[in-house]
Amino acid sequence: MLSKVLKKELNLRYGQPTTDHKQSRGFTLLELIVVISLMGIMLVFTVPRFHETLFLDKTKTGSRWIIGKIRALKEAAIRNQKQYTLHIDLDTERFWETDASMSAEALENAALNAASLPSGLKIADIEYPIGGKIHSGQAHITFYKNGYSDKALIHLQDGEKYVSYLIEPFLSEVTRYEMYASFEN
Repeated sequence: MLSKVLKKELNLRYGQPTTDHKQSRGFTLLELIVVISLMGIMLVFTVPRFHETLFLDKTKTGSRWIIGKIRALKEAAIRNQKQYTLHIDLDTERFWETDASMSAEALENAALNAASLPSGLKIADIEYPIGGKIHSGQAHITFYKNGYSDKALIHLQDGEKYVSYLIEPFLSEVTRYEMYASFEN
């Protein structure tokens, strides 16, 4: 009798199943309810964030592209010690970049392979502090190898809503305004 008790105790301690007890092979209903409830609570808080990042509106997509392109050109100008220019065609709403060392053929190819904004998003105008506003044709923003750039405001329009991007000459950051900003005010 003593050996049976000792054998059971050893089996329990070292994880070996005993023949007297049934081994559990699933989850109880209560455990399943708790886990499903916790997952539901987590989804309630995370789905709005996924919705914002997965289903971006065209203004946010355009913003990310413009801000990223301007930062990349400022960094490339310093790193490569070249002058870069961001060309903006307001009539076709396309952007492309060139550098000072490009051949005539490379300049043409850059213009042909220009990027465009998402549909429905329109370039309202480009504003310079001294040169004023450009509503049609082409505008240029130059990024110099010394680390500065032209100061400009890019105005995008999405229906009745405007977004403005301020490019500062000596700052790498681009300031975004959720309105039609101007150098005059």
